Formats: sequence, structure tokens, C-alpha cells
Amino acid sequence: MVKQQRLYIDTPAPQRQIHTRWAGDKGPWIILLHQIPISCRQMERIVPVLGDYARAYALDLPGYGVSPAPPGPLEFSDYARRLIDAIDALGARRFVLLGVEIGVALAAEIYRQVGSDRISHFIAVAPPPLDAAAKKDFIAEIGVPQEEDGTHGLPIWKRFQRRWGENADNAMLRMAFTENLNVYHRYDWALKPFAGYDMEAALKAVKVPALVISASEDHQRPHGEAVAKLMGAKHEVIPGGGVILSTEPDKAGDAIKAFVGIA
Repeated sequence: MVKQQRLYIDTPAPQRQIHTRWAGDKGPWIILLHQIPISCRQMERIVPVLGDYARAYALDLPGYGVSPAPPGPLEFSDYARRLIDAIDALGARRFVLLGVEIGVALAAEIYRQVGSDRISHFIAVAPPPLDAAAKKDFIAEIGVPQEEDGTHGLPIWKRFQRRWGENADNAMLRMAFTENLNVYHRYDWALKPFAGYDMEAALKAVKVPALVISASEDHQRPHGEAVAKLMGAKHEVIPGGGVILSTEPDKAGDAIKAFVGIA
């Protein structure tokens, strides 16, 4: 397995830099977008797997992980635009795009801005709900920052444990917990524009081969089924729980490799 590395990608003002974890120097480009409110650390198990046969780059959204924060919340299209600037700076003219949870909506917005001339394949992992009421509940469960008095920590741990199941990998829970705390005062910034974003219309407009991946034990699996139906995509269900890219990186990597058509 190739070594995973990290770097800051220089991008135009006002962003200046985007942080990435990456592996691989040959094959297709695969760009990975994390869920909110954590970071590309959730990709640290899948990136070296993909790096054996692709150039895999997991990007920190502006203001998350260790990408510098903008002065305040951006429009959803601006978050996507700043990620496109980073992709351009890497030299990835054509690429596979993969998003997790709200990262799926960001991937759809990137597709809306650059189109099929640049994106060859679209992969949605554990997508958020399409239904308006379910989307509202999904956002409410993530919540908004509360007073930082020490008691704010436990609800974060419990939220990820509910999301990923009581048998969730403790290492992944620690990762999500610490990444959420690192940006606690602004962790909801990207939630605000997502709340008003028409993800259904954006996904419906995707005209490249699409794959939806769910964990068999994920309670959001029905949302994956709905997104697959909307997009006319294959729905790959991998046995396991949590974020399947992390809990079963080899199986998820095999599914991605087969979908992209890498020999």
C-alpha cells in the first residue's frame, strides 16, 4: 500500500490554501469530500487503498479540518468554487468525484459548475435525505454550537455514536469527536447554506455514471436507495456499519475500483 501524505494546496485569493490528504501518483484522479462537521481525516483509511491505483486526494472544506476558515459562512456555491480552485491547482483536468453525507451535495454543486467535461464518475456515500422533512431533522440532529463550558463535549460523542451505531469503531468516534471540537465555534457554517440547497435538483442534473454506496447497518441506507433511484445509479450495499470508507476500506476500495473501471 502506498504511503499517505499531506499538503497545503495554494489557491487563489481569498482562500489562499486548501489542506489535503493524498496518496498515489498514477491513474485517474479521485477527489474525496468529507461529511460535515468533521474533516478529510475520515478518509485516512481509504486514501492509501485508492492510492495503489489512482491519485486520491481528500480535501478539507474551507473552515474545516485544517483548511483556513473564511471570515464567515459562505454560499454553498462558493464552498464548491474554492474546492474547484484546489482541484485546478493540483492539475486534475478530469476526475472522479466522491462525497460523503453533505459532501454528496458539495459534489453535486461542483458538477453543476464544471460539468461532465471534467467529471468522469460520480460517487455518493451515505447521502443525506432528499425529503424536506427528513432533511430538516438530519440538520437538526447535527445541531448548532452551544456554550463551551465542558458539557458541550458529550453530546458530540453521543451524536456520532447514534449516527454510526453503538458498535461504532472507537478510533473513528475519537476522530469525529476531536475534529468536531477543533472547529466547534463554526462547525455549523456549511450547514446553513446546505439547509437551503436543492440537492435533489443538483443530483438529478448529474449526467455521468453514478454509484451510491451504503453500509448495510447504516440507518441512512434508505436515503442511499432514494438517491440511487433519483440518479438511475447502482446502489452498492457493503456489509458493515459506520462510514464504510473507514470501517471497510478494502471492500469500499474494490467497489470504487470496479465502478471506475480500473484494471
